[in-house]
Amino acid sequence: MKRDLRREQGDAEEELTRYLTQREAETGRRFVGIATDGARFLVYQLRDGDLEPVGSPFSPLADAPRRLLAWLDQIVAVREELEPTPARVRAELGRGSLSYLRARQALGDLWTEVGAQPDTHLKRELWADLLRRVYGSRIDQDELWFQHSYLVIVSKAMAMRVLDIAITDAADLLSGRSFADVGINGAVESDFFDWVLDAANGPDLVIRIAHQVARFRLIAVEHDILKVLYESLIDPEERHELGEFYTPDWLADLIAEASVERPLEQRVLDPACGSGTFLFFAVRRLLAAADDAGLTNKGALDLATEKVLGIDIHPVAVLIARVTYLLALGTERLRQERSQLTIPVYLGDSLQWNTQAFMAGREVLIAVPDGGPTLVFPLVVTRDPSKFDRVIEEMLSLSERNSDPEVLAAWLRREGITDRLDLEALDRTYRDLRQLQAEDRNHIWGYVARNLTRPIWLSTTEQRADVVIGNPPWLAYRFISGDLQVRLHEQSWERGLWAGGKLATHQDLSALFFVRAVELYLSPGGRIAFVMPLAALSRQQFAGFRTGVYQSDIERRMPARRRPTPAVGVAFAQPWALDERVFPLFPVPASVVFATDTTPVGAPLPASARAFAGILPRRDASRAEAMPHLAFSEEEIATLDAKADGSPYREQFRQGTTVVPQMFWVVERVRRGPLGDNPSTPLLESRRNPLEKRPWRDLASLHGPMEADFLVSLYMGRSLAPYRLLDPYLALIPWDKQEGRVLTAASAGLAGYPRLSAWLGEAEQLWRRHGRSAMALAERIDYHDALTAQMSGHPLRVIYAASGTLPAAGILRDPAAVVESKLYWAAVES
Repeated sequence: MKRDLRREQGDAEEELTRYLTQREAETGRRFVGIATDGARFLVYQLRDGDLEPVGSPFSPLADAPRRLLAWLDQIVAVREELEPTPARVRAELGRGSLSYLRARQALGDLWTEVGAQPDTHLKRELWADLLRRVYGSRIDQDELWFQHSYLVIVSKAMAMRVLDIAITDAADLLSGRSFADVGINGAVESDFFDWVLDAANGPDLVIRIAHQVARFRLIAVEHDILKVLYESLIDPEERHELGEFYTPDWLADLIAEASVERPLEQRVLDPACGSGTFLFFAVRRLLAAADDAGLTNKGALDLATEKVLGIDIHPVAVLIARVTYLLALGTERLRQERSQLTIPVYLGDSLQWNTQAFMAGREVLIAVPDGGPTLVFPLVVTRDPSKFDRVIEEMLSLSERNSDPEVLAAWLRREGITDRLDLEALDRTYRDLRQLQAEDRNHIWGYVARNLTRPIWLSTTEQRADVVIGNPPWLAYRFISGDLQVRLHEQSWERGLWAGGKLATHQDLSALFFVRAVELYLSPGGRIAFVMPLAALSRQQFAGFRTGVYQSDIERRMPARRRPTPAVGVAFAQPWALDERVFPLFPVPASVVFATDTTPVGAPLPASARAFAGILPRRDASRAEAMPHLAFSEEEIATLDAKADGSPYREQFRQGTTVVPQMFWVVERVRRGPLGDNPSTPLLESRRNPLEKRPWRDLASLHGPMEADFLVSLYMGRSLAPYRLLDPYLALIPWDKQEGRVLTAASAGLAGYPRLSAWLGEAEQLWRRHGRSAMALAERIDYHDALTAQMSGHPLRVIYAASGTLPAAGILRDPAAVVESKLYWAAVES
């Protein structure tokens, strides 16, 4: 406690350094310290013996005193049994919480310690390879890796809390051993994110995060809270780039009701289950029906885990879906009499792009990163989960003992695997596993192989689903890397889905995913319901999709007896249309498509849709919250298509310039003394903000004098409120007014601007070292002439926000001001 931190902050930090050092030495535990004068609260922790701030300062308000109590709760953790509402979970554990900020710093330190170890490095590479299939191109960023690692610990701790299992051991928590002890399999298991245990302080961090989670009361939770937490952790801009927008609760609930008519009889599969939202509502519908039918608790739980299943290729989403599944079953039911349960949610490639045709079936291929071998598992073991689990466990056990391959061959024959080609494939895979063991890279393959083979099992005739439901990936062809583009093109063409030509870049993975789900997982006469882009109802790139019959044009022209593959056919029912009149929802207009398997014939999409409209209280509203705000009408799809063409003003607007990284361009003045600045060459430094991404946020600010000619007002996304401009930012824009061009360090020097040249020289050097784009820095700030177009001195501009919870637009009257890329602008005459 200090009287005035404005004068005594240094004293407070000196005392806290001493206090924290002493307490941590005495107890062997980690602490945080708070310095306050009542007007501001500053949080600190020790890192390598030095005091460092955690998060931003907090200032309480006299008219909102409970905000201070809620803020202190995050640090002191004195209140138990917190209500797990989405808002509370986001505040306590999300991106801006002190729990996450502390964990993020600690995870960075742990990775520095163990990231180079072979087994740890392999886990990260496998994680990155799976994300490549999720997002279409390789995503391997430290920030995302740490966010996923934190989220996995939180999710596993929540699963423990659901079952009221005491959390005392980090290894037990991450491996799921405690779940196996109480007869629940498949909920939690060792995975890529156990790497934290390899670091000295890793177990302590796991327990600390788990204790924060344990404060929530998760007995009767009604929300898909882990989905909310995931969306709060991943930076909104990053999430938009990755296309990660999950289905809101109200919509998933409505789709489940419309699709699953007989919950006790129909098997339901979500082949792109994400965080498990559809699984949650399918399980809840089944349990309600079981209660109505008078089933015992044991019978209801057994039926749920037999009838409702999920697959996803995203390793974190799968874990979240498993915990969501547990939440759907409910703590009270899990505590009552029941049999041993297996949570049927699997990490796998639903498109089965990790398989290849082989003899009478398909082999599963698992590539080892860094130029390693490809592990091959034949159909004979992948189509039976129990057999496969025995085979992979035996292979791993023998490889740890460096046993001779003949030992495995003899065991396989006793298991009834006698085909020569199958034995040869498994022999090669075993030899590769033995070599990986020698390289200390063999500890993850049981988890990977068990999960990635499950889609083969689910596509066997006896395991197919009566209802396939979900939200498939909407990954555009133009954003997919080369080899996956080839797969998408080939398989779309084979099914008559490929539009090609100028429409090629608009092709979308969702249509192929829909058809493959019918081919692989839907039983004859079964029903499928998918959330799709609104474009699927009318746009030309989806023309083949809307026919309801999926076969290449060449095969369609052949006599039926000569066609190499039979047609797949569905009969479409009336779709739902969710365009811009439903807000907030997805970043692009959506639809829900319903169809029944009628292979080999089909029926095309109807001409009308059930259109939704309404302003919702929040994006992830429950069904009860959403329904009073929604209106429904029947509309011709052609009419909807005309509306989708958008505003006639659209072509008049263009996006502002990209001022990333902001530390180069967004600046503030540095006062030299009581006399102020030199007006012609003021002293500047980078203006920092807490949302900066790595590596830029870890770099020192740029600093130096600058010719005043290059200082302008910059309007950013946060400079705009509805119908009102807020204060602009000060920006350094290297625009040569005489020559009408963007200056570089070299050209600024030749033009007689030495201070600008020095600043740009340092910025360009940092850009070459840390930037991820091949563009030069001057090209980046003027990409697509976004800066040049603004420098003509427009006296009047309309600007609007590119994103945000509420639409915002305003009038800009400063002709010299620059608009950045979070805003769109158009010059107007009046």
